[in-house]
Amino acid sequence: MGEEKKGAEVPAWMTTFADLMALMMTFFVLLYSFSTIEEKKFRMVAQSMAEGFGASVVRFTETANSASGAPTFTPMRPSASRSTSRTDDSRKAEAAADLLRQLQESMAEEIAKGLVEVETQGNSVIVRLPEEIAFPSGSDQLSDSIIPILADVGNALVDSPGLIVVSGHTDDQPISSTEFRSNWELSTDRAVSVVHQFMARSNIDPGRLSAVGFADTKPLAPNDTPENRAQNRRVEISITSE
Repeated sequence: MGEEKKGAEVPAWMTTFADLMALMMTFFVLLYSFSTIEEKKFRMVAQSMAEGFGASVVRFTETANSASGAPTFTPMRPSASRSTSRTDDSRKAEAAADLLRQLQESMAEEIAKGLVEVETQGNSVIVRLPEEIAFPSGSDQLSDSIIPILADVGNALVDSPGLIVVSGHTDDQPISSTEFRSNWELSTDRAVSVVHQFMARSNIDPGRLSAVGFADTKPLAPNDTPENRAQNRRVEISITSE
């Protein structure tokens, strides 16, 4: 038999053509990868640009016609709810300032004598009553001298909106009494006594009132001297807008 016919050899130009196609495919893949934007980085850049131009909110939307396939963004101005929130805060601060002035005017003499302190903390007004004025030592019974002061406070709070929290505070000295197991009970009972006085002598809505005792957990000064301990023994009336 004759020698078997060998398969046809591939022309040399085919090898060059195949290499060229592979290179072109690699080139287009690289072009596509360079043109694709990572969404996370895109959002970060878009948010920074929007804030730079005065917009605080960026809304992202997917667009099928986008050449890169990346999401587009639309800067948005602050919503009405945020503006409303700022307006409410301003109104609360204004109401607190008005109540502060009212209390300072009605109790100017007591404040001058150091019988009571009135201040603002944020949107809250704080009326602070020292223990030596409000209660006998180790007792939850109101002193006679504090009754007219509480009457002035109650009259001012009747028409002033907001929640009223009465809190009792002590120093760090353990109490030795058969009536109170600890400063927790003493501070709480003192706060309750003030609430009862408001309910008995004024027309404040009871739903606005609450009482809490903190014992020695919220001191105004370190409990390291008799003067500081006296400062920490107090009752505070906090009025906060709802």
